[in-house]
Amino acid sequence: MSVSEEENRKILSLLESVNDPEIGLSIVKLRMVKSIEKEGDRITVNLKLTVPDCPLSGTLEKDIESKLESAGYKEVEVKFSYMTKEELEEVKQQLKKEKKITPPPIEKYEKRGIKNVVAVYSAKGGVGKSTVVSMLALTAKNKGYKVGILDCDISGPSIRSIFRLNGLAEVGENKKFIPMDSGGIKIIGADMLTDAQVLIWRGPLVSSAIKQMYSDTDWGELDILFLDLPPGTSDAPLTVFQSLPVDKIIIVTTPNSLAQITSRKTELMADALKVPVIGIIENMDYIEHGSERISLEKRNKDVSFSSEVLSKLPYNLDIEDKIVENKLDENILKGLERVIDAILR
Repeated sequence: MSVSEEENRKILSLLESVNDPEIGLSIVKLRMVKSIEKEGDRITVNLKLTVPDCPLSGTLEKDIESKLESAGYKEVEVKFSYMTKEELEEVKQQLKKEKKITPPPIEKYEKRGIKNVVAVYSAKGGVGKSTVVSMLALTAKNKGYKVGILDCDISGPSIRSIFRLNGLAEVGENKKFIPMDSGGIKIIGADMLTDAQVLIWRGPLVSSAIKQMYSDTDWGELDILFLDLPPGTSDAPLTVFQSLPVDKIIIVTTPNSLAQITSRKTELMADALKVPVIGIIENMDYIEHGSERISLEKRNKDVSFSSEVLSKLPYNLDIEDKIVENKLDENILKGLERVIDAILR
């Protein structure tokens, strides 16, 4: 049976401090709490997940149980269902209107001579995001645009390795880092500023390092600066969205069901942070065998994106060689050029 109105308010107040572990916002603000029931000493929280088969539902369950048990409720049960497309759309619209969930004002760095700052992001690792960033930068450069890449993954940078750069970035007369160059693409990352092979910075150090690389690098005039973000909702991506002048977000995913679920959550987080998602790139979508295209689709049919899928890229073992040699296949270039056009619209 339903709890009293007074007790319902009390429990919702307690649950206000329980956040969705991937989106980072209150489950109450996200309208995930469908109803609360009570039978004897047992409290049942009926929760609607933003996506089906949420990989962190166990974490949510433990957080809810811990919060209510610490308030004196002896038996707590959490039952899961998931939102319809219509309910998700209502949440998105609410996030856009709700001023209270806007991050506290943090001074953003200036864009200076950079026209477009584009964050390339995925909530899940292993989707080939850094490779996609490298291909986007190469495609934009070949179209005649001035391009840079800031590798924001402090503990696991990849861009330097993909472009096979050696040595460290130098410091100019103006005391700013001179980005390394790969065929006209300006690149900076933490592994270009130190000869340490493994960086184990955490928390505030990560945030400071990202901000320093952005502000203390002499980028010059750029049409596009790509920010290669580490996966997840850790300090690094939140620092970027809150402190750097990000204009747009591109989400990278794969046909894998779990990757699509986490990418759907990325869209919701972007809505909350009020940074527009211009589109999605599905990487490792198919394999080419001669003239045949073999799909690798393993999609969860219950997951749909509100953003446009701008490009579907093949699984290619030789892709890094093709990036270094500037010999991307024609079918790859067509999809990437659509993304560049969307960035510059």
